[in-house]
Amino acid sequence: MSAMIPFDPALLSRPGWIFDCDGTLAASMWIHHRSWTHIVSKQLGRPFDFPWPLFCSMGGLSAVDTCKRLKAEYGFDLDVERLLADGHEFLEEHLEKDVTARAEVVAVVHHVRGLGHRTAVASAGRKAHVHTTLNRIDVAHLFDAIITAEDVARSKPHPDLFLAAADRLGLKPADCVVIEDSPRGKEAADAAGMPCILVEPA
Repeated sequence: MSAMIPFDPALLSRPGWIFDCDGTLAASMWIHHRSWTHIVSKQLGRPFDFPWPLFCSMGGLSAVDTCKRLKAEYGFDLDVERLLADGHEFLEEHLEKDVTARAEVVAVVHHVRGLGHRTAVASAGRKAHVHTTLNRIDVAHLFDAIITAEDVARSKPHPDLFLAAADRLGLKPADCVVIEDSPRGKEAADAAGMPCILVEPA
């Protein structure tokens, strides 16, 4: 078994463990970064350099909110529906062949399930992409619930995704722990009243 990410052992008393997908369970943020760089450049008709730190700081935002943030940063308007269509095509191709698991995070999933705890995925990604990713890294069967953007009204940093995951697990928010890779995800966990273990995005 791979070494696990470090965290407070006292958290192991909590019966619910909720994991973000991209950048946390899967080393896929770089693929999503390439996707956004590609689709924005395509729509603008010129190369667009999407700085990695800016992209990571926006992790967990919906496509609509990401476009709002890009407008605030760069002043251009983007057609969200066109972006989603182009992004879906890009991700379906690249997630299927390029994504890999983060072994140290998957080790936590195995560990807490071995203790009899319940596990869920709560991702701001689209359902098709999240399931493609989880199946590609062969972990979908390890989760009792998978919550995605289509399941809630608001994305991170709102708590909706994590609250929906806790509800699906049949647990109170205070009984759950979140593992995330983005500041927005931690904000959402904090808003849900759940302790958050933050890992570096990958």
